Amino acid sequence: MKCFGRIFVLSLFYSFILNPLNAQQQGTSEMPAYVITNVNVIPMNNAEILKNMHVIVEEGRITGVGPSAETAILPGAQEIDGKGKYLMPGLAEMHGHIPGSEQLQYAEDVLFLYIANGVTTVRNMLGTKYQLQLRERVKNGELPGPTIFAASPWLSKEAIPTPEAASRIVKEHKEVGFDLLKIGSLDPETYKQMARTAHNINMPFGGHIPEAVGLKGALEARQTSIDHYDRYVEFLVSEKAKKGRSNGFFGSGIIDLINRERISEAIEMTVEAGTWNVPTLSLVEHLASEEAAEEMIIRPEMRYMPKPVLNDWVKFKNDYVQREDFQPENTAALVEFRRELTKKLHEAGAGIVLGSDAPQFFNVPGFSIHHELEMMVNTGLSPYEVLVTGTKNAAEYFGTPEEFGTVQQGRRADLILLNANPLEDITNVQNRAGVMVRGLWYPEEKIGQKLKEIEERNN
Repeated sequence: MKCFGRIFVLSLFYSFILNPLNAQQQGTSEMPAYVITNVNVIPMNNAEILKNMHVIVEEGRITGVGPSAETAILPGAQEIDGKGKYLMPGLAEMHGHIPGSEQLQYAEDVLFLYIANGVTTVRNMLGTKYQLQLRERVKNGELPGPTIFAASPWLSKEAIPTPEAASRIVKEHKEVGFDLLKIGSLDPETYKQMARTAHNINMPFGGHIPEAVGLKGALEARQTSIDHYDRYVEFLVSEKAKKGRSNGFFGSGIIDLINRERISEAIEMTVEAGTWNVPTLSLVEHLASEEAAEEMIIRPEMRYMPKPVLNDWVKFKNDYVQREDFQPENTAALVEFRRELTKKLHEAGAGIVLGSDAPQFFNVPGFSIHHELEMMVNTGLSPYEVLVTGTKNAAEYFGTPEEFGTVQQGRRADLILLNANPLEDITNVQNRAGVMVRGLWYPEEKIGQKLKEIEERNN
């Protein structure tokens, strides 16, 4: 018989286990121990299912994964019954947003909405120093929330007008503590200097691609990530073919002009550059949907969002479909192109990570990841291949494959316990029994209670 970890005193067990929210908010240095018993483990380092396993968690880490018949129950730890259930790593939202300091309660609610849906890591794309504070408060156990990787403020022409300014500001963002740079609109020479400086100080940079830089320029600069498949369409359309037409939303205005023979070239360049893509399929598909905005905001998850946010989403979509350059057939073609690009990038071995751009355009934090998962499966990827983008691939993106993203000994205990097999049906990721975040257990009943509080606050 194998036994992992030390014995925990029962008094500690009762003080911390019964209410994980309170335990985390108290910022205690003591962490509860758990044993998830007789569970089917989906490790995500391959597509196998390890049946009837015990998984032991101590001090926020997985300290043991072994067959139930050979693994001792950890004395003093809370047992979580996993019989007939499936355990997988927590998901990463690789293009998410956390509200700023002017919306304190909203920001805290968003953090919980993420973990309530099994999102245990968020790459916050576009930040301020307030998100750095939230990152540390969550890390220190003062707030329930996912592990946060915080991007810098938007790097625009106004913020960085010259190459000299690029060198200075990139270094300042690194010194302040941002984890990556959020690229917006920059002049080509300023962008190149930004990229050189970022590489020199090991600072990732990603997001959009400035129009004047283009896909080729961003890949030559080895941009860490391209979000929303920005500038792929423009790369496939020559200036001669374009004839002065507006690009539209992510290339929707010129999608009918693409040279399909260049798709393979774009993919080869992406693979060679080692650049990751964050598709955010839902960002475009929600806007392309024929469903009325007024119908979209009565979806069940919308109850957790502030009314002004919902009103803004409705206005944006209604304004969008009234634009002169909006063509329904072109927007539908853009949706199909993005699905095709996802499949071909995956088949070529390009790096893809999961992201939905929440909370934007009818994407409720956490809930939107489940829509994104379904849309990714609709591209032709298997449920396992899609789940890899939100687990193992996310850890590899950050260069920390030993830290999280798989269910293995030594990994951070970010886990989702499911009532059904997600490899058979991706929607089973929504059928949760509970979520574990950095070693703290949130049973579905407790999650439901907290969600009810958020709903009442927004109604």
